[in-house]
Amino acid sequence: MLWVNSLISYHLSSLSSFYLSSFYHFELHTCTIGRADNNLRPSISQITNIFTGTTHGGRNMYALRVTRDIGPEPTKPIVLIDAGIHAREWVSISTIMYIINQVVRNPDDDSLIKAFVDSYDFVFMPVLNPDGYVYTWTTDRLWRKNRAPNNNSRCIGVDLNRNWDYKWGGKGTSGNPCDIDFRGYSAFSEKETIAVRNWVDKQKSKVVLYINFHAYGQLWMTPYGYSTDTPSNEKEMLAYSRIAVNAIRKVRGTSYEYGPVYTTIYPASSISVDWVRGAEEILIAYTVELPDKGKNGFITPEAEITPIGNETWKGIEQLLVRLGTDKRLLRTQEIIIV
Repeated sequence: MLWVNSLISYHLSSLSSFYLSSFYHFELHTCTIGRADNNLRPSISQITNIFTGTTHGGRNMYALRVTRDIGPEPTKPIVLIDAGIHAREWVSISTIMYIINQVVRNPDDDSLIKAFVDSYDFVFMPVLNPDGYVYTWTTDRLWRKNRAPNNNSRCIGVDLNRNWDYKWGGKGTSGNPCDIDFRGYSAFSEKETIAVRNWVDKQKSKVVLYINFHAYGQLWMTPYGYSTDTPSNEKEMLAYSRIAVNAIRKVRGTSYEYGPVYTTIYPASSISVDWVRGAEEILIAYTVELPDKGKNGFITPEAEITPIGNETWKGIEQLLVRLGTDKRLLRTQEIIIV
């Protein structure tokens, strides 16, 4: 394992390709985000601790904002992307870090990224489950939940992606603290989900796209997971899904299925994408299960970090182009932000 102090000198001037070739411990993610904020592009990036307090394990949760002419609060349409809510899904975290690398390093060299940074306020939440993620490094590589104790139980942890207050406690959740999909004793019982809820509550009127990264399965999914109910704009969300998965396939042939969570993977209530769309009324929202389809499962080979990051960014890139055109959000020579 590489520790922060030995890497600070390596990251003196840039988010290097070194970072994109390996998985790293939580402290290094924090260090790398800090480098993006403080040293690379301070005019377009800003790191924020979204917690009041810390996790049960004493860790902070950070968000990184990236936009042109950044101010203290978002003023442009927000693209919100998060990862790492399930601790063992390391490739979700490496993928969001790849995307951060693209938008922070290339706004003046890539015309599309320049248009995105001019037009959107990107908000990245790279590790939603810090304690669980650290535990996958120190003790149990396949741990899924957070590490908070449960009253009257020897079993530790809540599945943070079954803890959201929309149709809480339904199909695909468990009331047993020893199960991996334990929903908690109440909705928003956990510090991690409370922190995200509080941030989204303040900014929801500006959020135009939400993406929640997971692994694995190669699935690009829309709400809902609690039942076969569908949002009023499902047709629109599926159209954008198709754009994203087609762009991903063009990179190296990676094939994604797309459709609602309930019918595409399995019933799953109280999940973040359902809460974002159903409770917060953010219209375009996805849960994305990254590669592969089971050959390596949660143990993604490090050689796949960059290819998965690259193809996923290409999918999001094309989705943002179409979304920006349809909604007149994208500032280019032809389209002015309104």
